Amino acid sequence: MEKQYWYGSFMEQKHGELYRSWVEDPGHKGALDLKTEGNQHFKEEKYELAAACYTQALKSFTPEEKDKEKLKDRGVILKNRAACYLKLEKYEEAIADATEALEALPNDTKALLRRCQGHEKLGRLEAAFRDARTLIHVEPKTDRCRTTDGLVGEMFTSLFSKEENEEKRKQAIKNLVILANDEPGAQRIFRGGELPRVVSLLNSGSDEQTMAMLKVLKGLCSNSKLRTLSVLKEVSLSRLLALIESLVTEVSATAVLVPQQALESLIPLPPDKKKMKDQQPPQELENKEEIQGLLTLLMDAAMSEKVGAEGRDAVIDVLIKVVPKNKLAVELLVKIGGIGKLMVIAASTAPLDSQKKEALAVSNNTRMHISVALAKMVDSFGYHEKEKEPMMENATAAISQYFTQSSPEAHIKGATALSCLFQGVQEAAASVLGNEELLGKIVALAERKDRVSQIVASETIALGASEKKLSTVLNTKALPVLKALYHLKDDSIRVRALVGLCKLGTTGGGTVNDQTFAEGATLKLYKSVRSLLTKSKKDLELRKWAAEGLSFLTMDADVKETFLEDQQALRSLMELAKAKDGSLLYGVCQTLVNLTNTFDKPEIPDEMKQLGEFAKVKLPKFSEKDGEEYVKMRIKKLVEEGIISALVNLSDTESNTSREMISRVFMGITNEQEHRGVTVQQGGVKTLISLAAQNTEKGADFAAQSVAKIAITMNPEVAFPGQRALQQFESLMALTNLAQMNDEVRCDWLLISHCNITPESHIKVMRIKVFKLYEKEDAPTERVKLLTLLSGEEDFELARAASGALAVLSSSEKVCKQILKVASYMDIQKQLLVSEKNELRHRGAHIAANMIAANKDIAAKVIESEILEILMVFSKDSNPDMSMVRACAERALMTAVELNLIKENDGKDAS
Repeated sequence: MEKQYWYGSFMEQKHGELYRSWVEDPGHKGALDLKTEGNQHFKEEKYELAAACYTQALKSFTPEEKDKEKLKDRGVILKNRAACYLKLEKYEEAIADATEALEALPNDTKALLRRCQGHEKLGRLEAAFRDARTLIHVEPKTDRCRTTDGLVGEMFTSLFSKEENEEKRKQAIKNLVILANDEPGAQRIFRGGELPRVVSLLNSGSDEQTMAMLKVLKGLCSNSKLRTLSVLKEVSLSRLLALIESLVTEVSATAVLVPQQALESLIPLPPDKKKMKDQQPPQELENKEEIQGLLTLLMDAAMSEKVGAEGRDAVIDVLIKVVPKNKLAVELLVKIGGIGKLMVIAASTAPLDSQKKEALAVSNNTRMHISVALAKMVDSFGYHEKEKEPMMENATAAISQYFTQSSPEAHIKGATALSCLFQGVQEAAASVLGNEELLGKIVALAERKDRVSQIVASETIALGASEKKLSTVLNTKALPVLKALYHLKDDSIRVRALVGLCKLGTTGGGTVNDQTFAEGATLKLYKSVRSLLTKSKKDLELRKWAAEGLSFLTMDADVKETFLEDQQALRSLMELAKAKDGSLLYGVCQTLVNLTNTFDKPEIPDEMKQLGEFAKVKLPKFSEKDGEEYVKMRIKKLVEEGIISALVNLSDTESNTSREMISRVFMGITNEQEHRGVTVQQGGVKTLISLAAQNTEKGADFAAQSVAKIAITMNPEVAFPGQRALQQFESLMALTNLAQMNDEVRCDWLLISHCNITPESHIKVMRIKVFKLYEKEDAPTERVKLLTLLSGEEDFELARAASGALAVLSSSEKVCKQILKVASYMDIQKQLLVSEKNELRHRGAHIAANMIAANKDIAAKVIESEILEILMVFSKDSNPDMSMVRACAERALMTAVELNLIKENDGKDAS
């Protein structure tokens, strides 16, 4: 208790709560005396007298009062009188006083509680629930929230009572869903043992009630393994499957949310390699049995004939969003045959003319969803090619089985599944199509006279033509059939064949700049592509394929110039860029990169050119029409036609490859000062900041440079409206300028420029040379001392920047020793920890944890100080806003335990 008393006193002293001094104001002092008298009456349960004292005290405050401290005192008196009115059962008056108190004391727990109790007593459960919900966020672990448990109980009473009217039941269901999807509320429902009652409501009632209870179960699964495992024990997987198979689309889609959230909570992110150091990463998942059961459930649902197209797409979306975050989960999916089943579903998307209805219902998006899922899952293995093999083998085996059958229908299904694999994992699909026997069957399909065979075969060959490894064999075996298909009248067949010809004609079958067709042939191909690109808006499929062909043809400078002079074609491309269709993304983005010349340009030394001529090997060469002036004119035309708003629209994608291409184009646009204002006006800055945050390494750099270029010529308050955008800009600007600085300045500013990112994010961008510079024996003391002293400055921005840098550097033992040499370090550390700003508290806790982890001597000095008590208090703070601070405090205390500097308390918290 002594430590808790010290900490409380210390905090109050820091914030001036106990040492406030008032100017001479007899009226105000009289009000405070009356408040004290009222408090005494309240303790003696003389509620009428207490209320009278508070009423008299309130008369000393004028309606025009503007002094903040006096307004706070008035608020305290009002909430005290509200407590009296509750005791006197004057609930309307209590609500009025509490509401008025909250105007001066926003989110005050006592005022909220008293208003909540007043509403509850008057039967206004909806209003009481709103206050209770706010209350559990403001102070989730105190006895003041007991009323929330009462409200939860009343909700369930309303739901199970036969006497309640339907309106109250609906409102209770709505409140329960809201409560379950808030962490404190989910804890209260679970702790109160209400899970069985939720499940019983799931099994009876209307579709609306069923969906509501599914959302409650989803909320209970969020952010908690314990609750998730309890839900899985209470709700059978067979019951969830039956709900996913519901004929009601909304019920089916909502049912998928439960296994999705359960997997989200159970599948961990892969361990941080830096933290693991020499340790082997886990070879098996914790809760493997439950995860495997959930994955089996999802694949059973995906293969169920009872599940509709939307439900099936929802299941596949789980494989995109959740499963790829850990390769061990992907391996589990492979183990249960999930990849093969996805290929079967992909085969079901084949556009068969047969009158027989396909067993599995699919949508126009199903195939694209499967492609994205496959791509994401392969990416989870990184560069470990050996680990990818089982997944690839399962996919290719599933596809190959269709070609072992003799019927053309089976071959069409196999080719459709292969096209899906090409769009997701090109190298795996290329190995399948590279099989001469299988390629022969696809060519045979193309030579058939029925339309479906020709569409499917030409599409598969066109997708395969992107792969250089296949270009030679396709030029030999498939080029003649593509030319024949191109001359047919059916546009759907012609456009696919045309794309295949464009790809083979530009990539060739030999070295980098080989071309299969004679000079000038690309312009002829462009005319054909252009005619399809400018088709009616309703012919979106044709236009999409035309854009794919254009992405290869615009590698040619003559085609670029011809296209830019064709306003109708250019506007058709811009319209496609603004269409909400993910399948358009690659073709449009790559075309824009080609038109703006923002691709990587190889530097070829003269010696290499001479060697190439001697060996008769063609090397890349750039046309005069790809010169600087031509590119500037092309970019100007694109800006005039709305490329910026098109890029903003295209950036709404999870594909980092596409995001990098978009960043490249933005870089080309912002290189010219005249286009920067338009970029700001059309929402480009917000998009660029987003692109800098999520992208490939190159893409993030391009986006950051674009932001910096805009800021160079524009007022940041105009270019970056809003404080948060300005903060992000500062970080991006500093990063960009680093390239022009020497090593020492670069290191200093790299630290400072990340002042708005959490310390954990700092670590990702730091380089070893930064630490080496600060760890030098000769000069680091002054640098570290400066950062330490600046961390204690009153200026928030400066303190945040300096303490952020110190939080990163303190992971070095040598730097920690230098920090400890700063005489005022302990005071500055405490100042950070008790700051009103959560960002400073977080940085302070991070520094303290690093200091304790540095070595036992440093840790002992920190532990012997008052910092220990603050860390102990933080470790018990359950406020969601304090989660990062709490994590740092817990890390610090655990390290101290390991060093035998403190002992872990075996007793359990009473709460």
